[in-house]
Amino acid sequence: MLDEDPFATVEQRALDELSEAVLDEEAQRSRPDLPILHELIDELAEQVAERNCVGVIVVDTSNLDSWERRHGAASFTALMGRLSRAAEMARGEAVRNNDKVCLDMPGGDTVLLFLTHPRQDENEVAAMVDLEEAMARFKRYLLRPFTTAQMSFHQALEKVSLGSALLLHNSSVEPKREIYRAIRQARADAAVNYHEMQRRRHRVVGHMIAHRKIRTMYQPIVEMPSREIMGFEALSRAEPKDAKELGVHLFVAASRAELDGELDQACRSLSVHRRPGLSDETKLFINCLPPTFFEPHRELEKIIDKWLADGLQPHQLVFEITEQITGEQAHRIMPAVEKLRKRGFLFALDDVGTGAANLKLLADLEPDFIKMDITLTTGIAESVRKRELAGYLLELARKSNARLIAEGIETQEEMETLVELGVELGQGYLLGRPNPAEHWLEKEAGPQG
Repeated sequence: MLDEDPFATVEQRALDELSEAVLDEEAQRSRPDLPILHELIDELAEQVAERNCVGVIVVDTSNLDSWERRHGAASFTALMGRLSRAAEMARGEAVRNNDKVCLDMPGGDTVLLFLTHPRQDENEVAAMVDLEEAMARFKRYLLRPFTTAQMSFHQALEKVSLGSALLLHNSSVEPKREIYRAIRQARADAAVNYHEMQRRRHRVVGHMIAHRKIRTMYQPIVEMPSREIMGFEALSRAEPKDAKELGVHLFVAASRAELDGELDQACRSLSVHRRPGLSDETKLFINCLPPTFFEPHRELEKIIDKWLADGLQPHQLVFEITEQITGEQAHRIMPAVEKLRKRGFLFALDDVGTGAANLKLLADLEPDFIKMDITLTTGIAESVRKRELAGYLLELARKSNARLIAEGIETQEEMETLVELGVELGQGYLLGRPNPAEHWLEKEAGPQG
């Protein structure tokens, strides 16, 4: 432990408030900008009467009550904003340009997509629309903006469900009532689909772990001024076919199936065995759930034995722990952390910046690296608050003799802003995308197209 608390002069409340201000700013920037159902209902009713509106797809986020309570209203607003923008952009690609996208109500939790078809086919196509295929296309498009999103958004996506219903007009029924009934039917369909998806995910994740069907990718961490690679973070992904079936982040699906511990061990072992060649000072960052450091340490010691047997040094292996760790878990892992630190192994604290950095955890863990949350990096060139919070984290890192790593750098402007602030280490698509180990044998880091 440090003789003096490096954070004694920093107020937790001030850091919390600044972090919340950044989240609020992100929520305002991402606020849904879709019309509301009541604004379109007359037009939709006319299309139903003309048999030109043939179905509805709902994107239902009503299962996110507990998630919103944990992450806050600002995070929920940001999530709905991303989903809304993706739904709007899907028109012309995943669905037709004439299809209508809206929210169910102001501040609502459901995105609605009303499907149309060319008027010349109105006598034949209405009853033949493949809603399942349309819904699958639409869902794939909705997930695109979340590829590089932080884990909390992936945890939310796991609870988002899609459903559909046909709109077959009966001239004796008021078209508006047909619309509202179809929405209710689509919601019920979404609930059925959600439970079926859970069963499928459990089966797929278990098969992946048992057969080690896991892709191991390595993303460079770069000294931005020189563009030299100082290390790699090992990232685990599902194979494309399995990823399509899961529909959410691999670790989120595993957690839901209560297989996150088994998956964590498998991924960590594969990360070390499949690693790219490392020079004397190049480091490998491997992600660890807190139970990695619980007694007994059999799996952990096997990895360390393999690491040392391969001629690598302790200071080249960095154990990366998420800031979302609970206080109880942090207290429980500290004996193991202290022993590993004395042996020369290093530690990184991940996802720091939004959700309010826990100064006590920073002080107790004494991380060698602090990884700045991707939400803070995105748009930092245009945000005074994000730059202020990044500067705060940089100060904390310096006080604790740690180095700050900015994650999720995707634009030249973001990188230049971070360098100007004094952040030297970066990670993100601009500096290098995740790739298998063999990709990095002859590669150097630099701006990626």
